[in-house]
Amino acid sequence: MMSIPARACAALLSPTISLILLASFAGIFSTGAEAATPVAAQKKKAATKKATPSKKTASKKAASSKSSKSGSTAKSVKSASGSKNTAVRSKTSGKAAARSRGRAAQLSAARRRARAQQLARLRVLRARDAGLRNIAAANILRDETAGEDMEIRRVSIEALAGRSGTVVVMDPNTGRIYTVVNQQMALNSPVKPCSTVKLIVGLGALHESVFDPSENIQLARNGWGMDLTEAMARSNNPFFQVLGRRLGFDRVINYAMNYGFGEKTGINYDTESPGFLPEEGQGETGHMSSHGDNFGVTAIQLAAFTAAIANGGNLYAPHVPRTPEEAADFAPQLRRRIEMTAEDRHRILSGMVGAVNFGTAKLAYDPVGQVAGKTGTCTGATDKLGLFTSFSSVENPQLVVTVITTGSTEAGKRAAEIAGRIYRAISPGFLRQPMTAPAAAAMELDQQ
Repeated sequence: MMSIPARACAALLSPTISLILLASFAGIFSTGAEAATPVAAQKKKAATKKATPSKKTASKKAASSKSSKSGSTAKSVKSASGSKNTAVRSKTSGKAAARSRGRAAQLSAARRRARAQQLARLRVLRARDAGLRNIAAANILRDETAGEDMEIRRVSIEALAGRSGTVVVMDPNTGRIYTVVNQQMALNSPVKPCSTVKLIVGLGALHESVFDPSENIQLARNGWGMDLTEAMARSNNPFFQVLGRRLGFDRVINYAMNYGFGEKTGINYDTESPGFLPEEGQGETGHMSSHGDNFGVTAIQLAAFTAAIANGGNLYAPHVPRTPEEAADFAPQLRRRIEMTAEDRHRILSGMVGAVNFGTAKLAYDPVGQVAGKTGTCTGATDKLGLFTSFSSVENPQLVVTVITTGSTEAGKRAAEIAGRIYRAISPGFLRQPMTAPAAAAMELDQQ
């Protein structure tokens, strides 16, 4: 065998061996590195995994991102919608406020117009009232005063206190006139009698026995009603409408004529109006019987009728004694006896006394003598009317006082107030004297 030198062998083997050795060493070192660093490898793997998320995680993140974007978009839309709604509400609120301001302005303007119209009406009424007062004052200056009681006249004018109206004061037992203030109105200016017509209807209904005066007349479906005394005192319209319908038109008119209405009284003045009575078909009988529709009565007619109630039924012609001799020998002029019994008078007086004591005529109260009377309030042809016809006292009839006033604020209670002033001023001089009533009245007073 051939021997090869060592150096030659080394030379031949060195590339191969080198490669083998290098490969071996590389494997050894590679395996050792992997074995020596497992934690580092895991951390690297985890970092790689974390850096490269899985499809599921990526999907979740994508969904989350989409949801976030959707939420953000919704918030943006909601915000925009909210801003739009706020703008709409603001605009609507502004329109509502403008409408409210417009309505307020309209109401304010309407109130101003209404107030202006009211003030204009008041100015017209005040001007008319002033005109009526001036006419009354001028008429009073032209009154014929010869034969009148000048003290009673002075008291009556003061009680009237400048109002447009008339006052009649007379003796119920003889028809003697003490004074007629504003004779033009008292004798020649017929007015609607208003509720004083209830005296006519009440007496007529009593005389015809169309109701039981001791019982209530039902005026409501629940059974409520009242009797004659309370109805007269409080001037209840429905009560006298019932009586008027029961009497009927013809009998109401017949009693009015019997009591002196629709004809002259016969007073000794140059002119006098007979007044007028309703004609059939002019209006409803019930309303006529409570309000006096289509009647025209004068103050002197009303005073003469009231005197007949006071004295027991004698209807005298009112008369002014023009000379002292005539006054000293005054002779009553009896026209007729009216249709009224002692019982009729007693029952009608209860209501007239009630009017003064607790009803519509309380301002006519006189502490010296019991006043009996009836008020009337309504609107006449153009102006409001206040009426009060009365006598005093019930026990000792010595005075009749009838008052009629006209104007925008007049009423029966105001007329009663005027009469009350007159009674309180003059009644002490009359009612403290011995009673001088005619026999008919004296007999009836004894029966009460």
